[in-house]
Amino acid sequence: MGVSGFFKPGTAPPTAFYFSVKFRGMDDIDSGFQEVSGLKSTFGLEERKEGGENGFVHRFPTAPKFENLVLKRCLIPNSRLDQWCTDAFSRFRFDPRDIQIALLGAKESSIGKTYDPYSGKRAKILASWNVVQAYPVSWELTGLNSTSNKLAIETLTLNYRYFKREI
Repeated sequence: MGVSGFFKPGTAPPTAFYFSVKFRGMDDIDSGFQEVSGLKSTFGLEERKEGGENGFVHRFPTAPKFENLVLKRCLIPNSRLDQWCTDAFSRFRFDPRDIQIALLGAKESSIGKTYDPYSGKRAKILASWNVVQAYPVSWELTGLNSTSNKLAIETLTLNYRYFKREI
């Protein structure tokens, strides 16, 4: 009797630690993030009663809602991303950007390739999402503590219109 499973023989489930973030139109931006979260969409429900039928209520989906995108990385002073945020928070000038988030695999493949800036090699894109018209709505720096030896992590929260899966 053979072993059956979700994945094809010889393949492994994708890991979530190997990914890339690219701001479209801002190739010079340093976008090495340690964590990305917020790729979530949900539908609300609208309830409607049917005339004369009191035994149940019809529930219809409403337009999808998208959570804010949260990006975390070590603080990089005077970066292009820092300037983009400063324009929004200090000057109230917003420049919405599309962002591509790609989950990468280690092996090269003919199914969509991307350049991996860390290894200098091409990596297989396992899945990617296009976040449309993102702009900063919150920036936070971790607490500073003279008794610990932790990295200063900045957290950038972005609002956006929607996202769609590309691959």
